[in-house]
Amino acid sequence: MPRKQKDFGMRFDRQTVLVTGGTSGFGEAIVKAFAREGATVHFCGLVDAEGARVKSEIEALGGIAFYHHADVRLEDDVKALVEAASVATGGLDVAVNNAGISHTSARFADQDMAMVEDVWRTNVMGIWHAMRHEIKVMLNSGGGAIINTASILSKSGAEWMAAYGTSKHAVVGLTKSAALDYADHGIRINAVSPGPMLTPMFERALEDIGGDMSKFAGGLPKGGPANPADVAKTVLYLASEEAAYMNGANVVVDGGTSSGQHG
Repeated sequence: MPRKQKDFGMRFDRQTVLVTGGTSGFGEAIVKAFAREGATVHFCGLVDAEGARVKSEIEALGGIAFYHHADVRLEDDVKALVEAASVATGGLDVAVNNAGISHTSARFADQDMAMVEDVWRTNVMGIWHAMRHEIKVMLNSGGGAIINTASILSKSGAEWMAAYGTSKHAVVGLTKSAALDYADHGIRINAVSPGPMLTPMFERALEDIGGDMSKFAGGLPKGGPANPADVAKTVLYLASEEAAYMNGANVVVDGGTSSGQHG
């Protein structure tokens, strides 16, 4: 299908991009941003109706996108996703490992262990599985860029949100470690740590705390929650040649929320 929009720039024209967790919120914004700049985007999720909606909206603008049902907690699903994204072109230029979940607020000792384990399997092992297979493809195709979604809660303690905060610290740790392992193989691996954004996850968090902002970990920016599309611009920058010397970084994009925090 011919592309109709030419006013966004085409930094990723003819590139293959994979995005996990791309059916809503921040992930949806990332998928659409890459598609607008010429990429062929493969994205996954668990809600097929939302995947079909995002794909249809991209195609209506002349972009190219493919939705895959995949659960990042299952390595076989992730392996199949990476293979599907790379088979047509024989490579993978960019991967954004964004799939993640949050949880209801509770003090550390009161957090349900089944929930803690699910957060870890999704937020940490989901990225681990994805990078294992993305890196193998990129090694065979001459390199690439990987961006992992962390959080401002990767920079400090996470009151009421220990499972989520711990998982995001781990995302930064595995990002930095993998970046060192493949720095001499043409693969750049960075993390982005957003603050509060106007996403379904943010809305669920507000509902969960019932207006008690003392339970909202991380704080709110003075300008209010971000538009996910604005934060997605940082992801595209990290994936682009403009960030060619950035590797192993954790880029905080939070409207100044964490500027007065320590940790």
